[in-house]
Amino acid sequence: MSLEELNSKYNIFTAIKRIKLRDKGKLHGLTFAVKDIIDIVNLPTTAGSRFFRYIPRENSPIIERILDEGGEIIGKTNTHEFAMGATNTSSYLGPSRNPIDPERISGGSSGGSAVAVALGIADVGVGTDTGGSIRIPASLCGVIGFKPTTGLIPTKGVVPFSWTFDTIGFITRDLNTLKRVLESVYEDKTPLIQQAKRKPKLGLFLFGEDDASKALKKVINKLSGYFDIEEIHNEFIIKYAPYVRKTIALAEGVAFHKSKGLYPQRINEYFPDVRQLLINGEKILAYEYVNALRIRNLIIREYIKIFKEFDALLSPTTKIPAPKISEVIGRELEYRDVLIGNTEIFNAVNAPSISLPVSMINDLPIGLMVSGEPYADGKVLDIAERILGVVEFIKK
Repeated sequence: MSLEELNSKYNIFTAIKRIKLRDKGKLHGLTFAVKDIIDIVNLPTTAGSRFFRYIPRENSPIIERILDEGGEIIGKTNTHEFAMGATNTSSYLGPSRNPIDPERISGGSSGGSAVAVALGIADVGVGTDTGGSIRIPASLCGVIGFKPTTGLIPTKGVVPFSWTFDTIGFITRDLNTLKRVLESVYEDKTPLIQQAKRKPKLGLFLFGEDDASKALKKVINKLSGYFDIEEIHNEFIIKYAPYVRKTIALAEGVAFHKSKGLYPQRINEYFPDVRQLLINGEKILAYEYVNALRIRNLIIREYIKIFKEFDALLSPTTKIPAPKISEVIGRELEYRDVLIGNTEIFNAVNAPSISLPVSMINDLPIGLMVSGEPYADGKVLDIAERILGVVEFIKK
């Protein structure tokens, strides 16, 4: 099937254009599909919106780095409007469709990038993760999705959702490609150098009675022969991290849209779920925003304490596999809360976090999330590599 046919079937790209500057570099030979909130010169940035569009005059720094290292951009990918959803159904292009079953959602908001990678169209999907927007589609599409420690990769030239939480990250089919990209784009290599001890201690976190937890428990049982694994529960983090992330992100989101004269002037042109999120953000009072920032500092300190004993945490990425698009349309906010329930906690604390495709529910992919201490990206990747090695060994 041609690229055009795949694009028509799965709603992947908002623009298709091959851009390459060099035939050498650390990323030579790799192709990149870039989420359409990241600026690329002379390609429209639309953020999946029916009314928002501009032509960038300069590349985002991440694009400059990719091109300088010989990577090839192949186009800009479908996203949930303004990256403010987890389903990728609210886009002027229409829903991104799951590569396993086109009647199901891709997850979002970096859904188009995940689909491009899963179908083998691109080697690397470039996206952003504010509450799970890389890891969620990676989980639902059966690929690897990594959110680095927040702040390590500059977000200049990215349409913002939340200045506090927006994080550029990557989607790949294999860990070696991911590591190659990270070693090329991290300006500070120090977070990548760390490795876990010989037999890491891993905490089971956020496991419950949902379908994903049950499916992943079988994987955990197999991993227990290779890792020290112990259940961990922290009620303070579980209770307050989602509230803090939502409060800060929505307040900052509406602030951006007001600053650009988009909201409330064009309120009726937003997709209904995005409109409602902005309305909710406008209701957040200044003292609530300030208190959320204060509580967040307490949550981060509490989170860091965990790593005095544990090397990383294991969690289901999403509690459910990909639902059907017909079930989601009109219920985006309901599914948003379900899909980001686990991922957003790690955004709240700036943690490096990766979703690994290790299990299935009724032939649909589900991810296992490995999350670590801020700036311990290398340790998270090391543990992820060991987990994938064990899973592959068991499959053989």
